Amino acid sequence: MSTQMGVSPQKAALYQQSDEFQCLDGSKTIPFEHVNDDYCDCADGSDEPGTSACSNGQFYCRNVGFKPMNVPSTRVNDFICDCCDGSDEWDDKVQCPNVCASQGAQAREEAKQTRIIQEAGYSKRLELAKTGAKSLEEKKTAVEKQKKELEELEPLKTSAELKKNAAEDKEKEAKDKHDTAWNEIKEEKKNEKAKELFMELDLNQDEKFSFEEFKKFKNQFIEPTKLDEEQPEAAEAAGIFQEIFGDLQELDFAGFRNVYDKVKETVAKFKESIKVAKDDHKKEEEKKAEDQDDSHDDGGEQSEQEEDEDKHKPPYDEVTEAAINEANTARQEYDEIVRKVSDLENGVRTSESFLEFEYGSDHAWAPYKDHCVELTTTQYTYKLCLFDRSVQKDRNGHSEVNLGYWSGWSGPEDNKYSTQKYDKDKVCGEELQLVDASEPSKCEYRFQLKSPAACVNPAELDHNEHSEL
Repeated sequence: MSTQMGVSPQKAALYQQSDEFQCLDGSKTIPFEHVNDDYCDCADGSDEPGTSACSNGQFYCRNVGFKPMNVPSTRVNDFICDCCDGSDEWDDKVQCPNVCASQGAQAREEAKQTRIIQEAGYSKRLELAKTGAKSLEEKKTAVEKQKKELEELEPLKTSAELKKNAAEDKEKEAKDKHDTAWNEIKEEKKNEKAKELFMELDLNQDEKFSFEEFKKFKNQFIEPTKLDEEQPEAAEAAGIFQEIFGDLQELDFAGFRNVYDKVKETVAKFKESIKVAKDDHKKEEEKKAEDQDDSHDDGGEQSEQEEDEDKHKPPYDEVTEAAINEANTARQEYDEIVRKVSDLENGVRTSESFLEFEYGSDHAWAPYKDHCVELTTTQYTYKLCLFDRSVQKDRNGHSEVNLGYWSGWSGPEDNKYSTQKYDKDKVCGEELQLVDASEPSKCEYRFQLKSPAACVNPAELDHNEHSEL
């Protein structure tokens, strides 16, 4: 066997015919005839590049017409064709056809298509980068302008607030004055009504309302057939009287005024009770009762009408209306300034939020901020929103599972913008597209995203592979 078997061109000079061979790790020197003798002498396996004697050796496949490669020397003569030229199975125990030409042609075609995609994608990336850089500059300019406007609005806001507060104080004073006058009128009317009821209940007109008068008044609204049952009715009247007046047996008008609302409510119930009694009388008696009730009903309706009138506050006078209009105008002016401040503050927050992210060395990822893409699999629909979050939706349900939020770029230092955390691979493509989603382990998700922003300049591609095809 040739001592050059399995040796790469880069190391060929180290395997030139000589008396001795030094292991490549420098650990020992052996006779040169021990190279590729199917016995491992060197600890690093460098003396057996063409056999499987050393478990840590490397066999070099020349693969002319395709890509050269190294395979572990343990695969030499293992009945499996690893090299496209079949050189790893040199003992002819298995026939390995040389397929390097066809694989090379296929690889060149794939490389051609890849380059077409790279060129088209990179062209779009340049457009994205231009748009992204413009967006960043516009956001920076917008923040500066909005902050300046906020500074200018601050004294105007303070002045408008002072004006509003002063107008509202004036408005409140005018309304309070109007309400006070109205309350006095209502109180006066209430006193008049209380006086009328007091006089109605003061049967002997001695300017005092006693329990006996209360009982007699109540009996006016008891069924005639029940007048003989005086004792229960008297007891009931006594209970009602005590509930309203306490231990007092009689009241003058001042005392009566304090319990007027309760008395009025009780009297109304008395008058209502006579209506219930109608259903138990004969038709002719019922007709008479109805005639009597009409007078009571009229009084009740009149009382309700008067109460409704008391609830309606009269319109404001001109002075009060002017104060209200002035306050409304001041409020509108202040609210308008507050709205402008709020809009500007929201604008600043939005712009600063946009600016806090890194969008790649040329800002090509900036146009994709908050842009979402979806991928539907057999079980789930995945949604990935760039620089925001990713979610998983069950195709048979409506609930969403939040898979995580944007954390930052996590690529290596020399290619920082190649990987994002949650965990996402990006490959060159002419359009933004989520092409794969998987869960390698529980609660760990991996996405593959195609995008023009991931395309590199074709002129900067490594051409080593092409030159070797």
